[in-house]
Order: sequence, then C-alpha cells, then structure tokens
Amino acid sequence: MAIKYSREKLGDGIHYTTIVNSRQKTNTMIIHLITELSAENASVNAIIPYVLSGSSGSFPTLTELNKKLSELYGAVIKGAVSKVGDSQDLALMAGCINNRYTFEGEKITEEMTSMLAGCLTDPHIENDRFFEKDFELKKQELLDDIDAEINEKRSYAFKRANLNIFRDEPAAVSVKGSREQAEKITAASAYEQYKKLLKTAQIEIIFVGAEASESCKTILAEALSKIDRAYSGDNTSKKSPLKSDLCRVTEPHDVAQSKMVMAFKTDYENSVSMKLMNAVFGATPISKLFMNVREKLSLCYYCSSGYNDKKGVLYVDSGVEHTNTGKAEAEIINQLEAVKKGDFSDEEMENARRAMINTLRGIGDGARSIADWYFNQSYSGKSDSPYDQIEKLNAVTRDDIIAAANSLSLDTVYVLTGKESDR
Repeated sequence: MAIKYSREKLGDGIHYTTIVNSRQKTNTMIIHLITELSAENASVNAIIPYVLSGSSGSFPTLTELNKKLSELYGAVIKGAVSKVGDSQDLALMAGCINNRYTFEGEKITEEMTSMLAGCLTDPHIENDRFFEKDFELKKQELLDDIDAEINEKRSYAFKRANLNIFRDEPAAVSVKGSREQAEKITAASAYEQYKKLLKTAQIEIIFVGAEASESCKTILAEALSKIDRAYSGDNTSKKSPLKSDLCRVTEPHDVAQSKMVMAFKTDYENSVSMKLMNAVFGATPISKLFMNVREKLSLCYYCSSGYNDKKGVLYVDSGVEHTNTGKAEAEIINQLEAVKKGDFSDEEMENARRAMINTLRGIGDGARSIADWYFNQSYSGKSDSPYDQIEKLNAVTRDDIIAAANSLSLDTVYVLTGKESDR
C-alpha cells in the first residue's frame, strides 16, 4: 500500500499532517515549534522541549509520567531540538504501539496524545515559573551537552566552521546556544519564553500510523484552541550569499588530526540535480572524494560531502594529517573540477543515482524518517513524496549534474588543527 499524506490547517500558523502507512505497527506523534534561530534565544529555547517532556500539570513528576507511559504498553514521550536552515525546531515526540495490538482494545494512542497535549499546553508550574527542582536538572543537562560538544571534534569543527560560513546569518548560531547564555536561564525566564513561543511559533504536528486518527487530531485541536495566538508568520531560510573574498580560518586545538571543512555556495534552484551531483562528488562510498582523495591518494582519514539545500551550501568534511591539509584541499578542488568538466563515467552517475533511490525507498520504513521527510517538505513549502523525488531524480541528466557543479564557488575553508602544526 502506498503512503497516504494529507496536511490541513488547525489554526493560525498551526497545521496537522497525517501520514498513513499500513506497514506501521506503532503510532508516532510529533509536535514541532519552529522559530527563528538567534544567539539571544537559542539556549532558552533549547531547554524548553526537555522541560516539557518530563512532566505536566496532570503528571507533575517524571516518575508519575513514566509510570503512566509504562501502563500504555511502554509508550514514550521525549523532547528534541534541531536546526533547520535559519530556524530552530523544538520538538515534542510521542510513540506507542497501535491500538489493534492491545490486549483489551485500549485506546492508548488517544491517551498518549492527551498526555502529549498536556505536556505542551499544561506544564508543571509553580509560582509562575517552571517547577524549580526539575528545571535545574534540565539546565545542568543543557550545560553538560554544550560542554560535551568540544569532545566530539568532527561536529565541533562543523560548529566552528558555521560561524564563518554563515557569518551574520541565523544559521551561524549553535542550535543549543552558548554556555554563557545557558547559564543565564532561570525557571522564570524559560517559562516566559515558553509562553511567547506558544503564541508566536509556527506549529507543525505530524502523525504517522497504519490508519488515520480523527480523535487524536481533535484532542490536539482542542488543546491548542485555548492558546491566545499572535502568530508571527511561517519561518523561512535564505540562501547564504557568497563572500566577496575567500574566507580562510585556521584554529589551533588539541587534536590528533586536523579537521577541515570546506564550504561551496550556490544559488542553483534544481535541488534534485544538486543532490545527485553531490552523490557523484562525495556523498557515497563510490564517489570521487572517497575513491580518489581517501582511497587512492590516502590524503584523508575520511572525506565526504553533504548538501544543505535550504542554505545553498555544499560541505566537504575531512579528517587530515596536519601536514596534508593543503594537499587535501587542492585535490578536493581538483575532483570538483573534474565533475564540472563532465569527467565522470555513466557508471559513476548511475551508481550514485541507484544509491540515492535506495535511500529514498527506505524512508517509508521508519515512522521517524517519514515524519522528518514530510516536515522538511512542509518547511520548504513543498509536498513531494519520496517517490516523487525518485521520478525527478530519474529525470536528471549528465548536463544537469555538470550545470549544478559549475554553479558552486568556494566560500570558506576552515581548519581545526594541532597547536604546534604548520599548514
């Protein structure tokens, strides 16, 4: 059975998406609060989904919440925060088995949805602020997460590179903000920001299951109808402008191998062609970067590319010996020049296409992956299914790939390197 998709408006800036897939054995509900990413509010926004997912007015402690979830055949509720282009996405997620698998026909999906609605709209409040004890635990977790970012050197290099790639743009901001900002958050300030977000944020609700649930939609519609909305408009992302001069930044750090991030920018509109170009260039184990820069020339421990279609940026991410960063950069550019000239075989192109098609076909296998797919479609103002993308992908020609590659210009080269190394 094909995946069925529908999206409808529930209120001012509030939409409800239903994704029906007969293969699903579980039901998943995700509520996204989407707002502009800013250095001032990133940290206080980031803590909110974690605070909300741990209690509610009806279940004021995590113990009570988890006890009830256990009774619902091990249902789960959790929070998450992520970056989408120039926006910050605060998500509350819930999941449980389908009602048909319960022993006595219990309506656990509806109960789970009611609990999720309570977490969102009726949090545990004391003296006009989040409950202090629970809040302080979540604040410490946020501070620990921010501190831990420096230990994962590959992602830390990306974070530092983004400061330069997206200079003066919202996308430059770390999704969890800075330790300095996080330390300033109080239970009262977080509660005030929460109330503001409920009023102003773009709200996207996504339900994934084997069959649609009108009752779950009604539960959420009623809960959200009580909010006095002052909706500020849908969030969008702008393509990142190319800098007038190449930006080069080398930062010393205690690392065993250098981490190099190169950013190429484009205003190319055909994102499907760019994604196939990216697969040929560096996004697969059969790409030019992997086969040549990593395997044949052994210039990198890892070397791959990725494309951010919302910002129009193609990244090349590599781990390199300190003394080889210059050689690696030159060879990465050389491989891109080869794609620009059409120096790739039909076999390379078709293998890349097949790899992408296999990935697209697998999106419907998981509730989270299909939910994320349609969330990103909604954010971009589109409604393509994975199979629509496959049709578009099959139509991409060699000339399209060449045109996509030629639209790319090097914008930033960032290197996180050993303190004693010379480039």
